Amino acid sequence: MPGAIRAWLAAMVLWGGGGWAAASCPLPAGPLAALAEAVRVLEPAMPRSLVVSRLELPPEHPGYADLLYLRERRVIARGAEVDPITPEVWQAALDVVAGWYALPPSAAGDPSDPAAVAADLQALLARAGRAVRPLAVLAWDEKDRTRQALRAMVWNWSAYPRLVVWRVADDEPLAASLGAAARSLDTCAYEVRQYVAASAPVARDLFLAENRARMYLVGSEPDLPGAWPWEVPAGEEIDVFGFTHPLVAGLDAYAAVFVGDPAPVLTFARLLPRVRTNLAPIALPRLLATPR
Repeated sequence: MPGAIRAWLAAMVLWGGGGWAAASCPLPAGPLAALAEAVRVLEPAMPRSLVVSRLELPPEHPGYADLLYLRERRVIARGAEVDPITPEVWQAALDVVAGWYALPPSAAGDPSDPAAVAADLQALLARAGRAVRPLAVLAWDEKDRTRQALRAMVWNWSAYPRLVVWRVADDEPLAASLGAAARSLDTCAYEVRQYVAASAPVARDLFLAENRARMYLVGSEPDLPGAWPWEVPAGEEIDVFGFTHPLVAGLDAYAAVFVGDPAPVLTFARLLPRVRTNLAPIALPRLLATPR
């Protein structure tokens, strides 16, 4: 299919009915680099699923870092032909990403055609952007309600359900509108409209469940070398949430999972009277659900 027609069809998908998606996301040239960037847009601080010691490309190859990122997240299989990437490998990679969100496969174009690559990825970003179910978690300082203490997002409709936490600048004010604060997490692929907000201790307790749950760091931005997950020692969680802990002090964002709370939906429901939210309680199970 000619590139101009594919690009037009992609635009129609992006602006079609059902859900919101941006008209396009800026992507670099080349299928590997563009695919890696699309995954980063869709999956902030996405954890690695594999430890990779060898790749099909040499370290000096311009596509090495992108291939490593994609391989570590099981987007491209070991032994796949990537220099140049074949149509079969391209189709399989797009199907993997679509599958993270329980989306059906969609026919891919020719990865040697830059217009086809752009159309494929913009369409994938639009489909995934409508499927994801982000929930902003906002907190104010318990001593100063005007200062933001936590900016995070429950990101469960994903191959790797997790909480993503972004660094908050010192003395950063909390937006007068909590809706505006949630929208600060928007990307070119999806909007964040639903939120829960509370004082910092209550917000942390949504996940720590009165210290019944253990906190594990599983990913970061920038992507740190070494093995994940890393268990946060009991009592050090507040420092991690505040980015003062040595492990996260140099990060822009990190991903965490919490283990030990047998009923996280009930924990959220129990604390709802102590939070401000635009979320109906009946919608909570859907936002906390996972594709598998």
